[in-house]
Amino acid sequence: MSATYGDLVGKAGADVHTGLLHVMRRGFVDEAQARNTVGVFYDLLDAQRAHAWRLLDPMHVHTDGLLKATRRTDEDLPSVTMRAYATLGPLRARPVWLPYPDPDFEHPWRDAADRLGAAADLLATHLGPNGLSLSEYTDLVLDPRLRAGALASLTELTAVTLSADVWIGAACRHRDIGWEQVAQWLPDRDATRTLLTHAHDLAVARADGHDLRDIAANTHPVREGDPVIELTDRMLRVRHAAWTLARTNPDYSVVTLHDLAGLGMATHLHTALAHGARLDGTDRFTTSAKAFHALAGDLSDYLAPGPPNPDLRTDILAIRQLLADLAPPMNPLRQVRIADPHTRQVLGALHGACSVSAQINQTASSVFATLARSGHVHIPTRLLTGEHLSDDPETTAAKLTGRRLVQAPDIRIHQTTALYQAAAAATGTTAPYTGPQVVRAADYEPPGIFRQADFEGRP
Repeated sequence: MSATYGDLVGKAGADVHTGLLHVMRRGFVDEAQARNTVGVFYDLLDAQRAHAWRLLDPMHVHTDGLLKATRRTDEDLPSVTMRAYATLGPLRARPVWLPYPDPDFEHPWRDAADRLGAAADLLATHLGPNGLSLSEYTDLVLDPRLRAGALASLTELTAVTLSADVWIGAACRHRDIGWEQVAQWLPDRDATRTLLTHAHDLAVARADGHDLRDIAANTHPVREGDPVIELTDRMLRVRHAAWTLARTNPDYSVVTLHDLAGLGMATHLHTALAHGARLDGTDRFTTSAKAFHALAGDLSDYLAPGPPNPDLRTDILAIRQLLADLAPPMNPLRQVRIADPHTRQVLGALHGACSVSAQINQTASSVFATLARSGHVHIPTRLLTGEHLSDDPETTAAKLTGRRLVQAPDIRIHQTTALYQAAAAATGTTAPYTGPQVVRAADYEPPGIFRQADFEGRP
C-alpha cells in the first residue's frame, strides 16, 4: 500500500524539525544562504496555509465564506484558522523585501512543503467534481471530525515553523545582516501564534481523537515479490473494484458476484486451516467459510447478461494462489511458535484479508440487490422447486410451457439475500457498509510534530 496521509504529514513534520536544527546548529555561511533560507521558510508557510484551505474546503465550494471569515471575529474553527493564516500576509506574491529561494537551493523545509502539497493531493484523489465520490474513502475524507484532527496537527506544525524566526534572526546577525533587513524578513508574529493556539484547541475539541492519518491515495498498485504484502495490496484493490461495481446501475454480471463469494470462502477457509481448525469445526473462520460456500453455490444457479469482470477475476485467482502458498492446507501455522515474526506477519495478513472480504460481502450484497431489481437476472426453470412455483403463477406457466429460463422469482431472490445476510452475520459485519473504517493502535502518536520544548537547551 502506498504512503498514507499521515505518512506524508509526519515526514513533513520531521523535515520541519530537521530544517530548524540546521539553522540552530549551522547558521548561515553567507548572506545568499540566509536569503534562500528565508525564502524556503515562506514557501513552507505558504504550503501550510494552502493545506489548511484544502482541509477547510475540500470540495472548493466555500471560498467566499472563508474569505469573509478572515474579516470576522467569529470563534468557530474555520474563522479562527483562516484569521490565523491571513495574518501571515502575502506569501505567494510577496512584497519586494521578501526573498524567493533559488530554484536549485536544497533545504528540508522545501521537502516539507512538497510533502504537504502531496498530502493535499492525496486527499483530492478521492473527490470528484460536484461532490462525486471516487472511492470508498470519500466519506472519511469529508468527515468534519477527521479533517479537524488533521487541522490540529497542521496548526501545531505551523506554530513550530514560526518558532524558527528567532533562530533565523540570530543566524542572520552572525553574518552581519542589518536589523532593519531582518525585521522586514521576520516581523512580529505574536498575534499569529495566539490565533494558531486557539485554532489548535478548537480543532482538538472538535476532532475528539479522530484524524485522516490512515487515508491512502485512491490508487491501487500491487507490490509483487513479498506474498504477504502482495496479498494485502490485491485484497484492497478487489475491495475498491467491488465498491466501483456498486456505483454502476446496475452491474449485470452475476459471475463476478460468484467470484467474490468464492474469494470470501477461500480467505476464511485458509485462515481457519492456518490456525489448525477442523473443517467440521465451529470456530468463526470455519463458520464464515461455510456461509460463503453456501452463498457461492446459490449464486452459481443464476444467469445474467453481463460478462465477468476480467480484472477482478485476475486478482481473485492471484489471491487464491497466494492463500495456498501462505497457508497450505496440510501445514497449519499454529504448529510454529507464534513468537516467530514471519508467522505473525502471515496470520496478520490472513486476518486482514478476512476483514476486507467481509466488507466486500456487504458491497456485493448491494450489487446483487441492484441487479435483482433490474429484472435482468434469470434462473433455469429446471432448478425451481414446488415452493417457487406455488408462489409465482408466471413462473409456473413458464415451467408448464417448457421455457428454459425464467426471471428469478422474488422468493428465490429473498433466499440469496438471506445467504448474504448469513455471511455477514458469520463475519460479524451486520451493520450497513459505509466504507472502510480507520483503525489505529491505542498508543499511536502522530510522528514528526515537534514542540518548542524539544529544542530547549540545544546548542
